[in-house]
Amino acid sequence: MLNHLARQYADSDTAVVITDVDFSATGPTILFSNAAAQRMTGYAPSEMVGRTPRMLQGAGTTLAARKALARAIRRDDRSTVVIRNYRKNGEPYDCAISVQILRDAAGVPTLALALEHERPIRAGRRRTFGD
Repeated sequence: MLNHLARQYADSDTAVVITDVDFSATGPTILFSNAAAQRMTGYAPSEMVGRTPRMLQGAGTTLAARKALARAIRRDDRSTVVIRNYRKNGEPYDCAISVQILRDAAGVPTLALALEHERPIRAGRRRTFGD
């Protein structure tokens, strides 16, 4: 399934990050990221694979946003959460993330597919979730 998804999303204009579904304290592991994710984050896929998406979080990433994202993933409700992330060069950006849990033929969760879009940072207003 991962190879099929990697081929499908490799050239997408949307930033795509695929992880395993180990949402323990250390977080999921990135299995794939595409060129659009590299343009948004500054990290090459080879720098992201094997690490957790938490590598993009920093001082301005709120606990409320992290909890909202975790809730959306646990519930598999396909909602969009906006979280403050940081590029490789340290520049902050707001990222709208929609996560879908993918299941195998037996219905067992196997992968998490995150579609990510950069949102403008609005001065004086902290956005933590929603559109």
